Amino acid sequence: MARLKSSWNFRDKQRSMKDIGSALSFNIWQISGNGVLELENEGFQTDTKSQRLDVLCEYAAYLLQLADRMTYDILTEEQRNQLISAAGLHLASIIQDNRYDTEYEKAEGKDYIQEFLSLLNSRINDYSGCKFSSIDGPSFVFLRLLGDHVTLKMGEKDKKWITSYVIDISGDKLFKAFRRILPGLLDPAKKLNEKSESELDLGKNYDV
Repeated sequence: MARLKSSWNFRDKQRSMKDIGSALSFNIWQISGNGVLELENEGFQTDTKSQRLDVLCEYAAYLLQLADRMTYDILTEEQRNQLISAAGLHLASIIQDNRYDTEYEKAEGKDYIQEFLSLLNSRINDYSGCKFSSIDGPSFVFLRLLGDHVTLKMGEKDKKWITSYVIDISGDKLFKAFRRILPGLLDPAKKLNEKSESELDLGKNYDV
């Protein structure tokens, strides 16, 4: 499995929000995949590759919501919208490729990109009223909603236990893994903001 990208190799190169969103989506994909593997390693039942992707999509939608919350005080509203949109679209493309690989017999004519974007829009509404702290992470209600969504995508065997596991363990692990990599990915955007703010010397008296 590919390693998570927590920083840029060429720090002096200016990165667009699209670039950062692409890197963000890759990390969300990796962290979400690790979350699914952890569920299976804990003995929770997944029956098909398609079902694993269903759960992964729920984790990815959750992490994209966390990205929006965690960048609220770092980026401008325009930058944040560009970042989240770019990450969401790139994630949708990754998911479509994997859906085609795992569901090739029934994939013809299906628009998996739109399917995932519809899921994202639905989860935006679901999570919009949930509280979030940059220190403590998502609230209990936030995690319970995630757990309920994951439960609906899992097999019958362990359904009654999955929400509790997500609340107690999985949701927080996903948050902490994401929190570790986010600052390095956002460095180019923060530097761009700092440059914009420093272009005008606020301490200088300009002639009128």
